Amino acid sequence: METITAATKRVEKAGKELRIPDRGPRILIYDIETAPALVYVWSQWQTNVIDTHTDWYILCFAYKWYGDKTTSFVSVQQDPRKRRKPDDDRYVVERLAYLFDQADVVVAHNGDQFDAKKANARILFHGLNPPSPYRQIDTKKEVKRYMNHYSNALNELGRFHRLGEKVGHGGFSLWKGCMAGDKDSWKTMEKYNRQDVNILEVVWLKLRPWIGSPGKYQPMNYGFWSDGTTTVCPKCGSDDLIKRGFHRTLVNTYQTLQCKECGGYARRRLPQPKYGGSVGAV
Repeated sequence: METITAATKRVEKAGKELRIPDRGPRILIYDIETAPALVYVWSQWQTNVIDTHTDWYILCFAYKWYGDKTTSFVSVQQDPRKRRKPDDDRYVVERLAYLFDQADVVVAHNGDQFDAKKANARILFHGLNPPSPYRQIDTKKEVKRYMNHYSNALNELGRFHRLGEKVGHGGFSLWKGCMAGDKDSWKTMEKYNRQDVNILEVVWLKLRPWIGSPGKYQPMNYGFWSDGTTTVCPKCGSDDLIKRGFHRTLVNTYQTLQCKECGGYARRRLPQPKYGGSVGAV
């Protein structure tokens, strides 16, 4: 088994070609596409798998760092190794692991249940170390927390809110073409994967003012990256805040602040004094 140091060096070597933001928070917006497992079955309906011919693997992923203008794409087709097996995703997984390791926050749609867990499964398969801890924002989970759309699919959210839609493709034939190494299929897959990330970013930004409202789960806080002398919006980092009423829990009352940049609400860290006095910063 590979040592921790050797596995770390392998990931760091793979990540040398990838751009990493100089300052935080480093927010990674990403989406993965996987190949299905090839299995033997006796029937098409309510059947059990008899045997597995080829396990599933990660075909590709697209990503961008929040604040960057371009979306990048990494696929098994880019692997320079001439003797690579068709289902060998080591090239892809090492780079994805490096990005996770460098990120402070990752954003994905259904990322908690699919993208992150699928990625972790392949990271484990290739003997790599767990990425350093990061915060996760799952836009599907957050939109279900605050809204009731008749579909929480990324494409439907983009269409409904007029933020853009996915790239059309030929269905599963696109995945089959990519698995077979078809160049035209890979061109379409790259467009499709990149567009998913582009839609994901604008959906997240539209949803961001709602995420972590006072009394709700807050997946990130821009205050961690401020200089400590200025009160900033925990959602977007703006210091243009106004007082807007109070948030009351069962035991305390907190000054509520609204961000004039993103529109989101936050509250001060310390409760209102019960008998006069001043309150601390967020």
